[in-house]
Amino acid sequence: MKLSTRLRLQALAVWTARILTGFTFIVSGWAKAIDPWGFIIKVGEYLTVWGMNVPEEAIITGCSTLAIIEFATGVMIATGCLRRVAVWCAAAMMTFMLPLTLYIWIASPVSDCGCFGDFIKISNAATFAKNIVISALVVYLLFRNRTLRGIYVPAMQWLVIVASLAFPLYLAFMGYQVQPLVDFRPYKTGTPVFTDVSRTDEPDMFLYERNGITKEFPLDQLPDSTWTYVGDATATDAGLGGDIEIRDADGYDCAADFYESTGPVLLLIVPEPDVHYLSFAHYVNRLYAASQRENIGFAAVLGAEGAELKRWADWCRPSFDVYTADPTSLKQLVRGKEALVYIYNGEIIWKRTLGSLSTVMPGEMTKEALDNLAVPDSGTWHAIALGLYVAFLVLVYLLSLSPAIVRFFVSLLRKI
Repeated sequence: MKLSTRLRLQALAVWTARILTGFTFIVSGWAKAIDPWGFIIKVGEYLTVWGMNVPEEAIITGCSTLAIIEFATGVMIATGCLRRVAVWCAAAMMTFMLPLTLYIWIASPVSDCGCFGDFIKISNAATFAKNIVISALVVYLLFRNRTLRGIYVPAMQWLVIVASLAFPLYLAFMGYQVQPLVDFRPYKTGTPVFTDVSRTDEPDMFLYERNGITKEFPLDQLPDSTWTYVGDATATDAGLGGDIEIRDADGYDCAADFYESTGPVLLLIVPEPDVHYLSFAHYVNRLYAASQRENIGFAAVLGAEGAELKRWADWCRPSFDVYTADPTSLKQLVRGKEALVYIYNGEIIWKRTLGSLSTVMPGEMTKEALDNLAVPDSGTWHAIALGLYVAFLVLVYLLSLSPAIVRFFVSLLRKI
C-alpha cells in the first residue's frame, strides 16, 4: 500500500473516531444540560439504592458540572481542539462510566441509566455495549489523535472552548431555574393535560382475579365463581394526562372535576412538599387572591398524602383546594420543587417554576398577563441559543482562515 493511501486511511480512521466519540459526548452532555432536574432525579435514585446520603447542593453542582464538561469534551474531540487534553478527559470519564454501567447492567438497580435523559432511553445492556465501543474509540484516540490537526488553529481554540462551556451552562441554568428549554416528557406545552373517561358501552374484555393472578376474559367465556370480578378491561380512568390520579384529602378520585372545568386554570404543582415551599407561600396566596378577582381557577396538587399532607397544610394554611397525586408523575409534568402550570380548556399553555415566575409576574396578575407570558419550553429559546452558538463556531472558523487575524490572536495570547 502506498504511503499516501495509508496516511489517508489513518486520517479517515482518526476523524471517524473523533466524530463518533465527540457526537456521543455532545448528545449525552446536551441531554443532561437541557434537563438538569431529570439528571438530578436519576442520580438521586442511584444514591437511594446505594444507601448514600449526599447533600442536595453537591448533587446539583456535580450533575450540572458533569453535563457541561461532557458537552465541551465532545465538541473538543469532534473538532480536534486540545487534542491531548480532550481525549484524556474523555478517558477519565469512561474509566468511571464503563465499570459503572457494567454494574448497572448486572445488578439493574434502576431501569434506565439516564445517560441521555428523556431524550433517548436505552436499556442497561445497550448502555454498557455503547460504552464498550466508545471506550475502544477513546483508547485509539489516545495513541492517534495528536497525529492529525483539528479544524481550528490553536490560537482560536480557546474561543471554541469558552463558547462550548457557555452554551450548556445556559441550558442547565434555564432548565434548573425555569423549565427545560426542550421538553421530551409526556406533558408538553400545547398538549391536552386532561382526558375524559373512555369506556365502551359493551366492553369486550373483563378482568377477574384468583390467587393473586389477574386475567382478562371475553363475555362468552367468563370464569367460574372461584374467580373474583375486578373490572372492565377496556375502561381507562380519567386523569391528568390520562395516567395521573388526582385525589382529595379523603382519597376520592377528583379527576372528573378537573376534566369538566373550562376556561383558565392555574395548578400549583409541588411534587415533594417540604419547608422549601414556605418561601413562596405568601406569593402563592397573592396569586390565588388575584386569580379569584380574574375568575381564574386555582388549585394545588401535591405529591403527598395522609400525615405529610396535613403537616404541609398546617405549615402553609392554604385557602385554595389541595389535591394529591403520585410524586413521580408530577415530576414528569413539571421540573423543580414547586411550579405553576397554566391551563386553558384543559390544554397546557405554559409551565414555570415558582422561583422564575415570581421575577416576571407580580402578585397583581391579570389574565392578559398570564396569556402573554413567554413560554420557555416551547423550543424557541433553545433554537435561538443553538443558532447563536453554531454561528459563533462558524465565525471563529472563518476568522481562523485569515493569517493576519491568527497572528493577532497569537500575539494576544503571548501577552496574556
